[in-house]
Amino acid sequence: MVITPVIVISLFYLRIIYNEQYTHSTSKRVLAFMVSVLLLYSWILFITIRKRQDNFLQVLIQSSFFVYVFAVLQLTGYFILFREISSVDWWGKMNHRIEMHDHVNFRIFDTMNRYEVFSKQMIGNAIMLLPLGIFIPLLNRKRRKFSGLFIVLLVSLVVSVGIEVLQLATNYRSTDVDDVILNTLGACAGFLIYQLIKSLMSAENPGNRTY
Repeated sequence: MVITPVIVISLFYLRIIYNEQYTHSTSKRVLAFMVSVLLLYSWILFITIRKRQDNFLQVLIQSSFFVYVFAVLQLTGYFILFREISSVDWWGKMNHRIEMHDHVNFRIFDTMNRYEVFSKQMIGNAIMLLPLGIFIPLLNRKRRKFSGLFIVLLVSLVVSVGIEVLQLATNYRSTDVDDVILNTLGACAGFLIYQLIKSLMSAENPGNRTY
């Protein structure tokens, strides 16, 4: 029940990705694509077996989390990572992009200063990891020390940096330090939203356990 939704959705989209990106690729690149899929499914299976679900709500939370993870990976170019790093001189090409500042920005607040606060660029980056700030406390409800604001900030920072490094390696979208800031703030906002909803539910039903 936990893994069925993400398997169904991912197989549908992975078929599209394969047809668009790998149909005429070499066997080496197709193998790289299969490795990326295998790693994802292995991680999902490992987490599912390791984390026991006691009721349907927990099944729903964990299942939706896997779907969310797949969506983020798809949006950020994970499924072309191994294809790109298997190409000739990918390291040199990446360094060239950095030197030429080709869709690469390491200057803090440089991108933010060029967009309106509520622009699509700003809001999109903030929203992408907002669900992560909600999922972390939901998935670690029995381990409170691993579900506080600091943990959310730390995890979202690591995840966001990983996303930007992924996009730098694949040249898929841009790599921007401001995206890291917005992603992290979005995750923290998600955590605060979760805490607010939890407090409101506790106030209305003081005798009930909330998630």
